[in-house]
Amino acid sequence: MLPDRTRGFRTPAVLLGALAVVAALVTGCAPVTAHDASGPAVVAAAATGAAVTNTLTVGGLERSYLLRTPVRASDDPMPLLIVIHGAGGNADRAELATGITQLSDADGFIVAYPNGTQAADIPGELSWNAGVCCGRPVVDQIDDVAFIAATIADISEKEPVDASRIYVAGFSNGGMLAHRLACELPGRIAGIAVVAGALNVSDCAAEGVTSVLMMHGTGDLTVPYQGGATNERTAKRFGTWTNAPLSRAVSFWTGQDACGSSPKTSEKNGVTRTTYEACADGAKVDVITIRDGGHIWPIETKSGIDASTFITEYFGLGKPVATLAQ
Repeated sequence: MLPDRTRGFRTPAVLLGALAVVAALVTGCAPVTAHDASGPAVVAAAATGAAVTNTLTVGGLERSYLLRTPVRASDDPMPLLIVIHGAGGNADRAELATGITQLSDADGFIVAYPNGTQAADIPGELSWNAGVCCGRPVVDQIDDVAFIAATIADISEKEPVDASRIYVAGFSNGGMLAHRLACELPGRIAGIAVVAGALNVSDCAAEGVTSVLMMHGTGDLTVPYQGGATNERTAKRFGTWTNAPLSRAVSFWTGQDACGSSPKTSEKNGVTRTTYEACADGAKVDVITIRDGGHIWPIETKSGIDASTFITEYFGLGKPVATLAQ
């Protein structure tokens, strides 16, 4: 069966109400299909751990990130999960939409939500330079890789971070940046989770192995599953670019991680999981394909899978990840 939020804060009613946040807040990307959500935002339950917004100067720019540290009984090193919002989003919206802070409280890992820079002309709508997407950061050549590296270093100075367990999860433009981070910060990132993003880096020079989880809906028109240009509505906001197909990312990372050529596949209710095994140095590559899924951060009631819970379990931050029933 697919994982649910048995460790999280959300009830089914809250999950249903949170659909608006999923599409409009964590991503900032315009809803483009019937599978994108609409409706009122629901405020998550208050977190019990410490929260602080830290600022850094990187490349002559003042940057910031939201840091959540769970209540803990000791100073033993903890895993760090960095959650990267999509184009048009920001750190606060990403925290509200994903509910990962509440999972970090339950399971004892640190979570950080960095802020991009101004995406276009709407205050509070931020994005990232992920190579070809999105908006002003690409035009201005903002060094977001350096910013995330500096964020990791800053958090590691403030909190007991397990340097061998640093992970990145990103949506859309944030997922594209997650791919880029794995390419350009070899040895620093243990694993990435990319939701509705594309490997748009043309010259990825990754070294060593990185565990990679990719989630994508076949009905996504903003970052098409089969690759190609984004839809017109999003292009008007953030510019025009061409996305690589999901298959390119799968081929690259399974080759980079020297995975076996015969993956295992399981399916339930339109959600297919493809697992590549026998990868080098204990790495793993998994692909979650959501039939007809749109450009959203998946939740159980809408997509048949809860991305936040699945990601944290996949990287061993929570209980063991469940297996899709045949």
